[in-house]
Amino acid sequence: MGWGVAGKHGAATAGLTLDTKEVGAHPLVQPLLERLRVREFLAQALGPTDPRAKLAAVDSALLLVRNFVLSRHPLYEVPAWARRFAPDQLELSAEQIALLNDDRLGRALDKLFVADRRTVMTRLVVHAVKEFRIALTRLHNDSTSITFSGLYRDPPPRPDARRRLRIVHGHNKDHRPDLKQLVWTITVSGDGAVPVHYNADDGNVTDDTTHIRTWQLLREISGRVDFLYVADCKLCTRVNMGYIDAEGGRFITVLPGTRKEDGAFRQGLVDHAAPWQLIWERAPQRRKDDPPERFEAVEGAPSAEGYRIVWFRSSEKWKRDEQVRTQIIQQARHELHRLRERVGRRKLRTREQVEAAAREVLEETGTGRWLRVEVVATDKHAHKQAQPGRPGKHTRYVRTTTTIYEPVAMVDAEAVRASAVADGIFPLVTNQCTEQLSPLQLLQTYKYQAFIEKRHEQLKTAAEVVPVNYKSVERIEAFLFLYFVAVMIQALLERQVRMAMTTRKLQSIPLYPEDRACRAPTADKVIGLFEPVRRHVLFDQDRWLKTFWDPLNDVQRLVLELLEVPASQYGQ
Repeated sequence: MGWGVAGKHGAATAGLTLDTKEVGAHPLVQPLLERLRVREFLAQALGPTDPRAKLAAVDSALLLVRNFVLSRHPLYEVPAWARRFAPDQLELSAEQIALLNDDRLGRALDKLFVADRRTVMTRLVVHAVKEFRIALTRLHNDSTSITFSGLYRDPPPRPDARRRLRIVHGHNKDHRPDLKQLVWTITVSGDGAVPVHYNADDGNVTDDTTHIRTWQLLREISGRVDFLYVADCKLCTRVNMGYIDAEGGRFITVLPGTRKEDGAFRQGLVDHAAPWQLIWERAPQRRKDDPPERFEAVEGAPSAEGYRIVWFRSSEKWKRDEQVRTQIIQQARHELHRLRERVGRRKLRTREQVEAAAREVLEETGTGRWLRVEVVATDKHAHKQAQPGRPGKHTRYVRTTTTIYEPVAMVDAEAVRASAVADGIFPLVTNQCTEQLSPLQLLQTYKYQAFIEKRHEQLKTAAEVVPVNYKSVERIEAFLFLYFVAVMIQALLERQVRMAMTTRKLQSIPLYPEDRACRAPTADKVIGLFEPVRRHVLFDQDRWLKTFWDPLNDVQRLVLELLEVPASQYGQ
């Protein structure tokens, strides 16, 4: 039987109508929403629904969460996105779907802004930890920039005196100092990289001022002080480390290159070799034919505050440091060569002008340690007619001499050698002794920081939160809260799949194109696997005849088994 088109999602002939709706990964996400009690916690924060409201704010908020979780490239036209799905999959009715528009969703965000979002986050996380048995013995913290295009001037104070975040210029981690920003900080567990805390700050807030406040909130959430707090070098201040240590906490951070201890150790390497010890050798992370990556360690002198410093040397970082240094030296020499071609013209006539331009090149490329620039005076001769007119055999010429100043770059071989002995090294600081945390444990714990970068990547790529399309700061703050809920759900989805694979001793599952093996499935891959699944309902006029679903393949069935989701949720 041939089908004629009937509407956007259906087909019809001889009175028969086929209504087709997307299902996607909704049946995978719904159990997580229920176990997390997201609706309950949001409803408590948003308060009673206005009887005049045709669509409750909690329904709008949950729809946005589902959009963030399920749409790998979210459409900001959420109403159009929602109409592609069966209403019951979204816990809405067809009438409620028809009511969706940007204004209603925006008003829901406005209401969420004035709600006690901090309490909701704490309740949600505490419940998630108990429900999913998430270990909080190790917590990893990091921040990133959320960049905005536009003026975003400070609005007038709110009538209720609630403080808004300030979207202003700051140290932009996306290398866009020309744009305004907010600072987004997230903390994840060492058990599955599940987000357990977030904070959005003014765009000019520096990370070193946020750690004590974050640690205090994590102590409340975890109900303990002895968790291991891992963060970047902004934690390495006398105040931050001293506070955590005095409260009985444990920490790991990176020693900044600006500290005297860093310079002293690197200078010591020039004078004598350090007693490096091999602590770890792992398979290459990129190409199978590469040699294994080797990590060496040596205990250094304590920090000025008395905390333990362990220095590590990575074979991969060693190669990268050498390549980067060679490249930027070549770049600087190229820029200086271009500078030589312009001397004698405009603002490059005097020695002082040329010296200033050469210094600027060295500063921009960061090669002042390895390049020495000498400005050499050279006489440039030119001849011109002594008198105006057409030249002839009796024309007399006068020679003029102009002194130009050319920069000559020389590589300081001794400085390069001094830098090369420190290639591949990086220092970690902790208040844990060797018996509590061996060098290998210290290194492997810090390496877990890479997982938090994945959460930042989800913020800016998979979820397309950046660029932000809201102009109201209140709505942006509420939007970021819902994103935190969504990324928690995605992390729990990943964690469940990977834990089930470990239990069943599965090394991988074929999630990649051409059924290639995937050793560490991500939420993005799992959700994408179910994206094509649809549900079809056949009607005769308004009378239901039959419901049928797209068949599931073997990989989809395997994932459902790992997540303990019955295939009946997909009509199988």
